[in-house]
Amino acid sequence: MSIGFTIPVVMLSRGPLSDAHSIGMIIVSFALTGTFNTIWAYFVALLIQCLMVRYDKHLWLGREIDEEKGEQQQVSGLSTPRKSLCEGTPRGSSLTVRLDSGRESPLERNNCTPEPVYNSSPETDTPSRWTYLRTWALRNPVLLLCWLSTLTVGVPLRCASQNDAALATTLLLSLWLTTLAIQSGIKSSPRLAPWLRTLLSGFFNPVLWTSLAMIAYVFADSALSGRPLPAMLDTLQTHTPLSTLILRAASSSSSSSSSSSSSSPTTGTPSTSPPSQPGMAAGDVAISLLNAGLVAWGFKLYEHRSALLSRAGLGACGVCGALALANVCGGPLLAARGLGVRPPARALAFAARSVTIALANPALDMLGGDEGLNAAMVVGSGIVYQMGLGFGVGRWLEDGVAHGDTETETGTRTGAPPARDTSGTRPEAAAAQQRANDPLTVAAGVTVGVNAAAMGTAYLYETQSEAAPYAALSMIALGVMTVVFSSIPPLARWVMDGVVV
Repeated sequence: MSIGFTIPVVMLSRGPLSDAHSIGMIIVSFALTGTFNTIWAYFVALLIQCLMVRYDKHLWLGREIDEEKGEQQQVSGLSTPRKSLCEGTPRGSSLTVRLDSGRESPLERNNCTPEPVYNSSPETDTPSRWTYLRTWALRNPVLLLCWLSTLTVGVPLRCASQNDAALATTLLLSLWLTTLAIQSGIKSSPRLAPWLRTLLSGFFNPVLWTSLAMIAYVFADSALSGRPLPAMLDTLQTHTPLSTLILRAASSSSSSSSSSSSSSPTTGTPSTSPPSQPGMAAGDVAISLLNAGLVAWGFKLYEHRSALLSRAGLGACGVCGALALANVCGGPLLAARGLGVRPPARALAFAARSVTIALANPALDMLGGDEGLNAAMVVGSGIVYQMGLGFGVGRWLEDGVAHGDTETETGTRTGAPPARDTSGTRPEAAAAQQRANDPLTVAAGVTVGVNAAAMGTAYLYETQSEAAPYAALSMIALGVMTVVFSSIPPLARWVMDGVVV
C-alpha cells in the first residue's frame, strides 16, 4: 500500500520552485516541528503509560501479594533474558526489521534434530547461474509480468496511440516491485555484514527511489514528446480512483434507464450523451491501493480492540489530542512569525504537518493551507522515519530509557498479573498481551503514528510489530482531532489572522 505515497512526491514537480531562503526556512520549520512532535509523543506517552501501570500494579499487589509472590518466583526461574523491543519478538520486531529473520535461534537449533551431513562434490553444492535465475524467476512472477507488460504493452501503446496511462501504470508497478525485491535481497544476503545490511536496506527505501525514478520518467517523456511538464503530470493522475469509477458506472446506468423511459418514441429526438470523463491513470491506481490498505487497517484495529480500548489506548488518544491542538495553534505561528515562511498558505500547511493525507486535506481546506507542501512534509516524515527505523534508531532510543532485564520485569511494569495455568508457566497469549501493553511498545507506536503517519504505520505492520496497532490508533486520532480543531470557527480565524503579519 505504500506505493500510494510516491504520487504526492512526484506531483511536487508541478509547483514553481521557491527561492533558497524560503526553502531553507521551510526545512528549518519542518525539522523543529518534527523534533517537538517526536519528543512530545514519545516521552509524554511513556510517562502517562508508566503512571497508569504503576497505579494498576499497586492495586494488584494490594489484592493478591502473597499468592503472586510465589508465582513470580516460580516463573522467574523459567524466564529468559528480556529481548529488546527492537530485536524482535516471536511475531516480529517492534521498531526495526529483523535482518536475521531467516536464521534459526540457538534455542530452536538445540530443540531440533541435526540433519545428517553428506559429502558432495563442488559441482552439486554450487548451483549454476541458470538454476539461480530460474529460482529467482519462480519467486518473482509478478515482477517479471509487470516488466513484460511494460515492454510489450505499455511502450507500444505509448508510441502508437499516445496512451500514457498504460505505460505509466505498468512502469510504476515495475519500479515499485523492483525496489522491494532489491531491498529484500539486501536484508537476506548472507554475504554482507550485519551493519552493512542494515545500512543498505535503510538507504534503499522503496518510496524514495520509486518516486525519484517516476520523476525522471516524467521529465524524460516531457522532453522527448515536447509537452509541458504540467500536461505530463495531468496524464499521471486524473483524480479518478476506483471508487469514483464504480459510482460513475452506477449513476450512469440509472440515468440512462430513466432517460430511455421518459423519452417519446414519436418525436425521434436523439438523446444527448454525457461528456466523456477521464479514466484511471497510474497515480489513481496507486491511490486506490493506498485507500484499500487504509480500510484494511480497520480489521487490524478490531483484532487488537482489547488493547486499544484499555487505558493504554485512552492515553494514546489523549496525547494525540494535545499534540493536534499544539500543531494547529503553534505550527503556523512558528513558521510565519518565528521563521518568516511566506506566503501564509505555506505557513498554514504546518497545522497538519504530520496528519495523513486523507485527513489533512479537509483540515487545510478549512484553513486555506498549501496541500502540496503538506503532502511533501507528510511523505518526507514517513521516509525519514522508515529509513531511521531501518538504521536502528529505535533500538538506540530504547536502550536509553529501558532498564528491565527479564521478562518478569516486563510483566511487573505492565501491571498485569502473570496468567495462571495448571503447569505454573506463563501462556504464550498472556505473554504477548503483556508485551503489547508494555509502556515502551505503546510509546513507540504513538511516536511513529503521529510523526510518520500511514507510511510509518505500514512499515510497522510489514515488520509485524506489536506497536503497529497503537501507531494506527494514534494516526487516526491525530487526524480526527486536527480536523475537529480546524473546524472550530473562532480557533481557525485566530490561526489564520496570526499568520498574516
